[in-house]
Amino acid sequence: MGLTNLLTTSQEFVKFSVAGIGKVDLNWIGYAISWIFDLVSDIPGAIAVGVILFTLMLKTLVLPLDIYSRVKMRKQSLLMESMRPEMEKLQKQYASDKQMYNQKVMELQKANGYNPLGACLPTIISLVIFMVVFSAFSQYSQYANLSNYNEMAKEYSSAVNAYVLTEQTENKDSNEYFLTVAETDGLTGYKFVTPYGINKSGLLVDEAGKKINVYGYIVDYDKFAAFYVDEGKELPDGWADMSEDGKNKEVIAFVRQIARKRAAQYYLDNKPKTSLLWIGNIWYPDSMLNKEIPNFSSFSSSISRAAGSIDSDYEASYNEVTYNLSKQKNTYNGYFVLIVLAIGFMFLQQFITMRSQKAASELGSVDGQGAKTNKMMMIMMPIIFGIFSFFYSAAFSIYMITNTCYSLISTLIINKIVSVRFDKNIETNAKKKMQGRAGRKRLK
Repeated sequence: MGLTNLLTTSQEFVKFSVAGIGKVDLNWIGYAISWIFDLVSDIPGAIAVGVILFTLMLKTLVLPLDIYSRVKMRKQSLLMESMRPEMEKLQKQYASDKQMYNQKVMELQKANGYNPLGACLPTIISLVIFMVVFSAFSQYSQYANLSNYNEMAKEYSSAVNAYVLTEQTENKDSNEYFLTVAETDGLTGYKFVTPYGINKSGLLVDEAGKKINVYGYIVDYDKFAAFYVDEGKELPDGWADMSEDGKNKEVIAFVRQIARKRAAQYYLDNKPKTSLLWIGNIWYPDSMLNKEIPNFSSFSSSISRAAGSIDSDYEASYNEVTYNLSKQKNTYNGYFVLIVLAIGFMFLQQFITMRSQKAASELGSVDGQGAKTNKMMMIMMPIIFGIFSFFYSAAFSIYMITNTCYSLISTLIINKIVSVRFDKNIETNAKKKMQGRAGRKRLK
């Protein structure tokens, strides 16, 4: 629920209120990601390290499927290459009859043990895993951004409520406790209460732990003046003769200065975990179109997919909690570096894959249309990855880059091993044939 009258003055009450915004529920993958992040939380750039670690663990887990798929693909490609002379003859012979060409090709492939669908199932499974992880990362980035804001709001509320007298207050006569709470009671409007204490969210609660709905605060001006002086500050000129409204403004200015500082300090203390070199906040895209701390419209838009639409009444709270982060609000969150890397590595992977499947793409159709399709994919896939990196978090870009690099290295290794073994098999078979012929000659 949105809050109104944020930090306004009244002849009767001073009102300090900021609102936390719901929450995002994680699925089991989200909790796994969170667990890994907790493991490396003390390392600078912890989130980036956690993303890389998560990606390596996931890729290693599905490595058997990946190996099976790539071995099959490479073997099929080498088989197709071995059939090239016959396939090229068929292309020339049936250049004007695609249907007959396809029929003859199928017969030739069957005779040579070629199965174009052999690697499909593992590839489909890998694609499904990618999409599931993509969804989980998108959800977790929204969860992280919302949690970060709610923690800042908690620090803000804690700073305000630190000046409220509660039953748990040890030194109740201290001048520090110059605020008295008025709680809404739904009947007469409000009643004065002494809260039991402050909960983990920084909110005032009764003895049963139930949140107190604060209507406003009454200020003990004598206590505030004494505390203000104790802090080494000089009271404003004419304090004694000020109206209640004027004194309230001074109280508001003092308390919200402390609260804003506490909220900003929480963000700055945790920034080493969520930043990476040139990237201010890894949960937003590495882009000059994004700010390290977005405005309310961008913030609510980024989390609305998981948290639902955010009421505009929260804007005043958001602006208050992030008030002391004006520098971050005007700082680019990145410079498109990860976007360029994601596109570049995906292009390289597609290029290597296309080269390893050259025979299949060139001979798969009578007019060589397969080669044109593969070239189009070599362009389209990097563009798709670039779009993902542009619109989603830098953390997801790191996942895609790590995933692509892992696949790239494993592809090169697998292709080399399969090629060597394939060549050895051909050599062995050739020797066996020669030995068989020699044996038949001796028998004659």
